[in-house]
Amino acid sequence: MSLPALAFVPLACDAAPAVARVPAVPGVGQILGPGGTSLLLAPASNLRNWAASHLGLGKPAAPGRRPRTNLAGLATAIGWAEADAPFLQRLLYERLVAPLVPLSSRLDLKPPAFLHLDPAHRFPRVTVRGAGEDEASLFGPFRDRRAAEKAKGALHRLFPLRPCDYAFEPDPALPLGTGCLYAQVRSCAAPCLARMSEEAYRSLAARAAAWLARPSVREEAPPAVPATVAAVEGARAVIVDAGRSAAFLYPVRQGRVLEHAAVAVSPGALEAAVSRLDWPEPAGPEDWPWLATWLRSPRGRASYVLAGDGAEALAIAVRAALPARFAAPPPGGNVGVAQGGA
Repeated sequence: MSLPALAFVPLACDAAPAVARVPAVPGVGQILGPGGTSLLLAPASNLRNWAASHLGLGKPAAPGRRPRTNLAGLATAIGWAEADAPFLQRLLYERLVAPLVPLSSRLDLKPPAFLHLDPAHRFPRVTVRGAGEDEASLFGPFRDRRAAEKAKGALHRLFPLRPCDYAFEPDPALPLGTGCLYAQVRSCAAPCLARMSEEAYRSLAARAAAWLARPSVREEAPPAVPATVAAVEGARAVIVDAGRSAAFLYPVRQGRVLEHAAVAVSPGALEAAVSRLDWPEPAGPEDWPWLATWLRSPRGRASYVLAGDGAEALAIAVRAALPARFAAPPPGGNVGVAQGGA
C-alpha cells in the first residue's frame, strides 16, 4: 500500500474558509510558509482543531498557559492527510519529517541501543552497542543505553558470563581472577580461573544468545528484557495497526518498516491476511531511532509481533493484538480474502 499524500489548500487573508475545509479527524498536518517552506509538521488527533489553534482561530489559552504561536501572518497553505490508526499516523509523520529534520537534530528521539553477544568468540561477553553497527550477534532494540545496561545486568543474573574485557589465559592461580569480586561471589563463571572449560563457557554464551534471540523461549523474563527484544540480523516482525474502520499489518525487516508490503485485514479474514505477508529486502535507512521509541509505549509493545515461530504462531499472536471486530473468525468458519497491497 502507499501512504496517503497531503492535500493542500492555499490560505488567503482570512484563514477561516481554508480551516473549515480541513476534516475534524486524526491525521498529520503541515503548514507551509513563503516559498513552500515548512513552518510546522505534526500529528494531530483532530486536524481541524490543530489547524485553527496555529492560525489564530482556536480557543483562547487557559489562564497561566502559554498561547500557541499564531502563524497566520506567515502561512501560505495548509495540508493534511487522514490517518485514524495510531501507527499509520506515526509512520506517515516520520516519512514526512525525515527529509526536513536530520535524526541528529531530533530532540524527541534517543539513540536506540542493542546488546552484542557472539558465542563464537573465545571468551564471549555481553556489550552495549548503538544502532548502525554490524547487525551480526546484536539483540534488541532497547530505547536507550540505560535500558540496555539494565537488560545486560538481568542477563548476567541468569547466565554468569564474564563482565570484564580483559585478555587472559586460563589459570586457577591467575591473579586477575583470584582478585576479581565477580569470581569471588560466583556471579561469573570465571573462565579465567578455569572453573569452566572454554567449550562449556561458549556453550553457556550460546544459551544466553538463544534466550535473547527468541522471546517465545523466555518464560518469566525480567521486565528489563521486553518481548520486543530479539535477534536483529534477519529479524522479521509485524506491526498490527487497527483504526476505526480498517486494520493493517505492516511487515518489519531488520528495523525497517515495509509500508509498501502492508496487508489489510478484513473482518473475519485474518488467516488470509497473514498468509499474504511478505518481507522483501528493505530499501532505505533503518527505522530503529523512532521505532524503538514507539515500541517503548504500551500501545507500541502490544502492536509488535515477531514472526520467527511459524505462520500458525504468527496468526495467533496477530489475532491477540487485534480488536475483536477484526480478529473474530468468519461466520461458518469460512476465511475471506484480505484486501490490500503487497
